[in-house]
Amino acid sequence: MKRTRHEARVLVLDDEPEACTIFDMILRGAGFTVETTTAPERALSCIERFEPDVLLTDVHLGSSSGYEVMERVHAMLPALPVVFVTGQANVNDAVRALRAGADHYLVKPVSGVELVDVVDRTLARRNPRGPDGAWVDDDASALVGDSAPMRALRAAVARVAPRLSTVLVRGETGSGKERVAEAIHAASRRAHGPFVRVHCAALPEALLESELFGHERGAFTGAHARRAGRFEQAHHGTLLLDEIGEISPLMQVKLLRVLQEHAFERVGSSETLRADVRVIAATHRDLWAMVHAGTFREDLYYRLNVLEVEVPPLRERRDDLAALVERTLRRLSAPDAPPRVTPEAMRRLGEHRWPGNVRELENVLERALVDSDGGDIAAGHIAPQRSPRASATSSSPVVPGATFAEIEQHAIEATLAACGGNITRAAEVLGLSPRTIHYRVREYRGEPGRRQGGRGHD
Repeated sequence: MKRTRHEARVLVLDDEPEACTIFDMILRGAGFTVETTTAPERALSCIERFEPDVLLTDVHLGSSSGYEVMERVHAMLPALPVVFVTGQANVNDAVRALRAGADHYLVKPVSGVELVDVVDRTLARRNPRGPDGAWVDDDASALVGDSAPMRALRAAVARVAPRLSTVLVRGETGSGKERVAEAIHAASRRAHGPFVRVHCAALPEALLESELFGHERGAFTGAHARRAGRFEQAHHGTLLLDEIGEISPLMQVKLLRVLQEHAFERVGSSETLRADVRVIAATHRDLWAMVHAGTFREDLYYRLNVLEVEVPPLRERRDDLAALVERTLRRLSAPDAPPRVTPEAMRRLGEHRWPGNVRELENVLERALVDSDGGDIAAGHIAPQRSPRASATSSSPVVPGATFAEIEQHAIEATLAACGGNITRAAEVLGLSPRTIHYRVREYRGEPGRRQGGRGHD
C-alpha cells in the first residue's frame, strides 16, 4: 500500500522549545505526523519507537551537535533522511552538512512553504514512487489550473515525457519549473525510478562536482567515507539540474562529457562509472544569449536543449489564481478544512502582477494565514510586498550612455542596498545566483585575485 504525506512521520530535534513548537505547528498543519524533542539522547530513543521517515535537526544543540546526532542515527538507520536547520548561516557548516550526507540545509527563519516543500522532496527522493509501496506526495507533480497557458503546458509535458531525450525547462524565477520537471518524470517510462534534484546555483564548484559525481574516502578534507553522487542515485530515473545557467565553465565541460559518453568518475577515483539517467535542466536565464556572450558552451546548450518546455509566468494565467490559492492553503493548513478567502481578498490577489510568480503567492498566503489567526482571509490580510527591484532602480537612475558593465554594477549595488545588504535576497530579485553576486561585488572592489572590468564567468 502506498504511503501518502498524511502517513509520513517527522522527528524534530531542536534545543529551543519555541522552534520545536513552530515546526510542529507547520508540519502538523500540512498533514504530517510529528514528534519533537529538545534532547539529543531522547531523539535517539524516539527513533526506535517513533520510526520517523525524516529527521529535522538543528546544527547547534548545546553541548552536542547535529553532526554527532546524524552520525549516531545513521549507525542505527543508514537510510534515514536528515534535514539540518540552523539559526547561524555559515557556508562551512552547509558544506560540512551536505558532505556528511545530509539531504538539506535550511537557515532560520524558515517559511512554512519552504519547510513543507523540503520535507516533501526529501521523502519523495529517498522513497520514489513505485508498485512496492513507496511514499507518494499527491500534489508534487500537479500542474494546477485550466487556463489556456496551462493546457498548453500540460500538452508540452505529455509530448516530451515519453521520450528519452534531455529536456530544457525555461521560466521565470518562482514559476514552478521544478513542478514541471516532476510532472515530466511522473509521466515518463522512468516514473518508477528515482527523481533526483540538484540546485546548481546553491553549491560552489568543488562541492557541486562531488555532489554530481560522488567522491572517494580521503578525496578532500572531510571526505570520511565514499559517497555516491547524484548521477549514481538517479540510475534508471531522472536527474533535474536546477539553475543550470549558473555552473562554471569547468563544470560545463565535465557535464558535457557525461551527457555525451554517459560516463564519469567520482572525485578522487580513476574508475569510470556509468549511469542510465535522463537529464532535465531548468533555468530562468536565456542560455542562447549566454552562448553568444561566451558564458555558456554552445555544444552543451545543444545537448541540453533537445526538447524544450516553457513555463508561463503567473501574470499570464490569472484564471488559475483561485485553484492555486486553494491548493496552497490546503498545504499550509488542515487539508480537509482550509480557511475561506473572501471575495475582496481574491480581488486584491487578482490585481497584483506577481513578479515572484507562484513562490510569491505562497509567501503572501502564508503571511495571510498568520495574520488571520486561522479565520477567514480578508482583504486586509493580503499584503504583497513591493519588489526591491522597483525601489532599487528608481532611486538612482543610470546615466544615459552608460556601458553595460556600469549598468550591471548599478543594478547590483542598488538592489543590495534596497535589500539591506542581503546577498541571497538580492540574488532572487535580480535573477542571479548568490555566487555571481559575490563575484561581481569583489570585482567592483578590486579585490586581489579578481579581474577588474568586464563581465567574467558566472
